[in-house]
Amino acid sequence: MTQWLAEGGIDPFPPGDLDNPDRLLLPEKLYGREAEIVSLLNAHDRVTTTGRPELVMICGFSGIGKSSIVNEMHRALIPSRGLFASGKFDPQKRDIPYATVAHAFQGLIRSFLSRNNAELERWRATLQEAIGSQGHLVVELMPELKLIVGEQQPPPDLPPQQAQQAFQIALRRFVGVFATAEHPLTLFLDDLHWADVASLDLLEDLVTHSELRHLLVIGAYREMEIDPAHPLVRKLEVIQSAGLKIDEIRLAPLTRKNFEAFVVDALHCAHDRAIPLARILHDKTAGNPFFLKQFLSALDDEGLVAFDLTEGNWSWNPDHLRGRKYTENVVDLMVGKLAKLPAETQAALQQLACLGTTATTAMLSTVLSISEARVQEILWEAVRRDFIERIDDSYRFIHDRVQEAAYSQIPQERCAETHLRIGRLLVLRTPTAQREEAIFDIVNHLNRGAALIFSEEERNELAGLNLIAGKRARVSTAYLQAFKYFTAGASFLTDNAWTDHHELAFALEFYRAECEFLLGDMDAADKRLNFLSLKATYRLELARVARLRIELYTTLDQCDKAVAICIGYLRHLGVNWSPHPTRSQVKREYGKIWKKIGKRTVEKLVALPLMSDAGSLATLDVLTAIFPSALFTDANLLALAICRSVNLSLEQGHGDGSCVAYVFFAKIAGLQFNDYKAGFQFANLGYDLVIKHRFDRFRARTYMWFAQFSLMWTEHVHASRALFMRAFEAATEVGDLPVTVYCCDNLNTNFLAAGDPLAEAEQQAERGLQLAERARYDHIIDIMKVQRGVIRSLRGLTYEFGRFDDRQVSVTCHG
Repeated sequence: MTQWLAEGGIDPFPPGDLDNPDRLLLPEKLYGREAEIVSLLNAHDRVTTTGRPELVMICGFSGIGKSSIVNEMHRALIPSRGLFASGKFDPQKRDIPYATVAHAFQGLIRSFLSRNNAELERWRATLQEAIGSQGHLVVELMPELKLIVGEQQPPPDLPPQQAQQAFQIALRRFVGVFATAEHPLTLFLDDLHWADVASLDLLEDLVTHSELRHLLVIGAYREMEIDPAHPLVRKLEVIQSAGLKIDEIRLAPLTRKNFEAFVVDALHCAHDRAIPLARILHDKTAGNPFFLKQFLSALDDEGLVAFDLTEGNWSWNPDHLRGRKYTENVVDLMVGKLAKLPAETQAALQQLACLGTTATTAMLSTVLSISEARVQEILWEAVRRDFIERIDDSYRFIHDRVQEAAYSQIPQERCAETHLRIGRLLVLRTPTAQREEAIFDIVNHLNRGAALIFSEEERNELAGLNLIAGKRARVSTAYLQAFKYFTAGASFLTDNAWTDHHELAFALEFYRAECEFLLGDMDAADKRLNFLSLKATYRLELARVARLRIELYTTLDQCDKAVAICIGYLRHLGVNWSPHPTRSQVKREYGKIWKKIGKRTVEKLVALPLMSDAGSLATLDVLTAIFPSALFTDANLLALAICRSVNLSLEQGHGDGSCVAYVFFAKIAGLQFNDYKAGFQFANLGYDLVIKHRFDRFRARTYMWFAQFSLMWTEHVHASRALFMRAFEAATEVGDLPVTVYCCDNLNTNFLAAGDPLAEAEQQAERGLQLAERARYDHIIDIMKVQRGVIRSLRGLTYEFGRFDDRQVSVTCHG
């Protein structure tokens, strides 16, 4: 103004250059992390260029800046069209399978909903093709996906091990939709030290399968939260042993120089003046950037760092700061800051902390028993003071240390009471039709407060809710979390539950046994199943226990025990078999088949109704489950089990297990009864039924055995090849890993038998061998190496004709 009055004009100047805000505005830029950000950007460049997936792990103490450097990298990548998804594991939700991975992709899915119809249709078609028959499970995991792909059909009822493979394949394909050369995907998983086992398994699956390309996974964890036995450590070892190099970024505390630069920018002061304050802050916070911001903010709140309106700058007394005693624990510091909030705001933050790092306004409204508008009023002060932030319709703590501080304000003796109250409110206010969707939140809170539930009726109800939660986790193939829910549910039942609530008690114990089997605790599963065999009272229960025991003993290569279980089950039905039946018994059972068929042709049997009797379906499952063990113990027993399965199907109608029985029938009709035509007709019947009724559980196996037992002996060799390939595709879709490997074994033989070019045959053998090695099927690996050796010998690529020597196999062929 003086220059204007004196000269009639003003020289150009940068606006605001000398302005100094009179309230503390902490800078958002990062200090001292340039090299780490460059490392992340280089990793992204490599993934973009080569397509090979990479895994980068960032470790360091809480508040050291792990999330900040990833967010900075994200900002730098926005112009390059790369996609970014992020999720943060939550200690309050670690028993909810895949919750963080689902949350990461929900944000990505929401971003697509705003696109035009043509583009949205293109994404819909691509996503639907990727998730295939497992779409229902993927949509359950990420409900927003339904807005793009619509309602999905329930998945086929698969054996648990196949279901796990199928689910992981569907998720892998789902991720592959977003990870492409056109738009590489960066997936950031924060706080992996709190990850559930199912999510860690998925992490391994994503980065170790070669068909998934253009994916960069960044994981962050606190060093102090893990030890050598931690699941994350073990999982990273498995990933490395699979051949993937893991880049590791260790974040060290910031230096005093970094703190000096921060103080200069925060307080708009000269560097020399910032040095003493920066030294004090560095000593108090040990170089932790989050602690630094909170500590400086606390000093501002107390007036120890204040803006001098007279001088127009910030002032402080270093001697006063050194003389004051401050906590060296950031959580204690945060507790002190939270205590200055209004009482109702503190109470709301405590409830938010119980719910996790994030909660919707609607959820908080339910828990606090107030309107959503009132929730926003109460939390406004916490938002204003940067304890939490509002994102869309949710509130989120700005850092997990703030959540820990808020949760620690709840007296220890009241934690269980608080969770119980939240759980009861959720049960009361969640409509029955929506209860299953919210089951994990409901059960996790009630379980934490279960010690305060004394009513037998309410404990029984909680046991039932845990059964629902366990089954939902089981469907998502998160077997460890499922086991925890089933175990918790069983613990709430009283001694008289086997009388008063038999079905509930049986279901909880049966699923516990199944989870123990799937988790590899065979002894525990064996003992529990033996106990259940004594508790089972209905035919259906007896059959379920028998089938699982047969699968257990077959897995343990204890075929005699598996046979004994099957025979014991049949004895309950009044059928007395021997482990080694006579040839005449087989003939009688075989003859019954043709008596039941009468004058009908085998082709006409396709019109039989579907089997509807639950007991018959369960018995069919037991009979087909014994086929593998019978194959190695007694040929007559195998033939008898196959014929009884066929007879049961002719009496009661077709089940999905009937298809397996029909194709196996081709094996015995030809070899044992010299009726190859009838064998082919039954095998073809099984094939037709799989297609007609969409019996997806055994579709891959029906295709493979039809090609192996029948088609390759009756049609041109190329006909069986096409079916082996279809079997391979079907097995891949439903996660039937053994069948994918066996199909490759059969295809290797098929290429040789058909006289195809040896170079093509070798390529097929190499593909099959890679798959078998990934699956660790040692006995098939040996067979495939010999198959490859034969091909290489015929091509003249071994040391001499008739030898398979290729530095991996050294075998001489004698003929």
